[in-house]
Amino acid sequence: MEKENIKEGDIVLAEVENVTSTVTTVHLKNDQQGTIVSSEIAPGRIKHMRQYVVPRKKIVCKVLEISNGQIRLSLRRVSSKEKKEVLEKYKQEQSISTAFRQLLGSDSENIKNKIINDFGDLLTFISESKKNEKILEKYIPKEKEDLIKKISQKKKMQELAFNIKIKCLEEDGLIRLKKIFAIQNDKVSIIYLSAGNFRLKLSVDDFKEGKKQISEIIGEIEKRAKENHCEFSASEEK
Repeated sequence: MEKENIKEGDIVLAEVENVTSTVTTVHLKNDQQGTIVSSEIAPGRIKHMRQYVVPRKKIVCKVLEISNGQIRLSLRRVSSKEKKEVLEKYKQEQSISTAFRQLLGSDSENIKNKIINDFGDLLTFISESKKNEKILEKYIPKEKEDLIKKISQKKKMQELAFNIKIKCLEEDGLIRLKKIFAIQNDKVSIIYLSAGNFRLKLSVDDFKEGKKQISEIIGEIEKRAKENHCEFSASEEK
C-alpha cells in the first residue's frame, strides 16, 4: 500500500520544533518540516507566543500551501472538531504502539517500521487487517497473530454527524420522510430534533472510510428528498 502524502487542505498533527516571534517550525510525518507564521497561530495580536506553541508540544494544523518543498501551515484555522478527531487518532495510534511493544517484545520496532513504511501508520494497518486477515501473515509472527487481532477489536468507535433539514409540504409528508430515511445500515441512527430538523449519526472505527460512507449516505438522502419533492439541506456538525 502506498503511503499517503500530505496535501493542501489536510488537517495534520505536528510537533513544535522551534518558536520565534515571527515563525514557528514544526515536524510532520514522513520526517517533513512545516512552518507557521505568527498571523496563522491565533487571531488578533499575540502577546505571548508560547501561550500557543512551545517546543515538543503536539499541535493540530491545517496545510495551507505546499510549494517547492515548503509546507505552510495554520493553527488558527483548525476547528475544535477537527482538532479532537486528529488527537483521538493520535491517542489510538499511541495505544496500538504500546500494545505492539508489549505483545511483540524485541521484534516490535522492526515490525512497526515495516508496517509504517507500507501503510503510513499503525492505525491504517489495523483497519486494513480487519478487512483482510492475510495482511497479518506478512508482518506478524504466526504465534502472535491472534493477539494482534484483539487490538482491532478494542478500537474505540468514532462518531460522525450531520444536521439535516427536510420539508415535505404534501399531505403524505410523513410517509415520504420514512421513505427518505429508510437507510439499511445498522451503524446509522437518525434522531428527530424538531419539525423538519434531524440529526444523522454514523458510528465508524475508521475515520477516513467513515467520511466516505457518510458522504454517500447524505447524497442518497438528498436524491430521495428530490424524488419525493421535499426541500433538503444538510450541514456537518462542528
